[in-house]
Amino acid sequence: MKNLARQIVPIIREGIERYGSAAELARRSGCTPANISRWLKQERIPRISEFAPLMDAVGIEFSYADAQIMDYDFVPKHAARAGAGASLETSEDVEGFFPFRKDWLAARGIYASSAVLLDVSGDSMEPLFREGDTLLIDRRDTTVRDGKIYVVTLGEELRVKRILRGVSGYILHSENPAYSDVPVTGHDLESFRVHGRVRWCGRQF
Repeated sequence: MKNLARQIVPIIREGIERYGSAAELARRSGCTPANISRWLKQERIPRISEFAPLMDAVGIEFSYADAQIMDYDFVPKHAARAGAGASLETSEDVEGFFPFRKDWLAARGIYASSAVLLDVSGDSMEPLFREGDTLLIDRRDTTVRDGKIYVVTLGEELRVKRILRGVSGYILHSENPAYSDVPVTGHDLESFRVHGRVRWCGRQF
């Protein structure tokens, strides 16, 4: 609950900036000014019936399942796209917040406050990940473990790759055999950054 309360604060501030006042945000969203104030102070969190109109007023998509909101933590989805190849799309704009069951996250040691959702761009990780798939990235998990999949930056390219340990660095491995392995050694290590480990993939059909 505290995590969700913290996530709501920047949404409310964005709404106040957009409409000029908390009172106008309340009018636009159908919420009461008193509730806007309580949410901003993290004294309580809105119910689903209140949260969805608030998100809509600020212009952020909100998706939720038919379940008790208290059973869920919400993970932000960013407009950035992790290139399964060599693309660069690094917008930090939040497109929406999406629910994950708290017990599911806890069983995997994932904290919603340190997680982010990104879409896949490119085909180098097919058939495992496809263009447009959504990945859950655990940003706390940045210690490379051989054979695990991470979102990384190499130079100016944001990529999703399986990382293999090499003799003097790393190897970025693609699942698609049409793509060659990319060695990361020497000076390349200076521009190499691990942003987090891929823990889940969602796909729309």
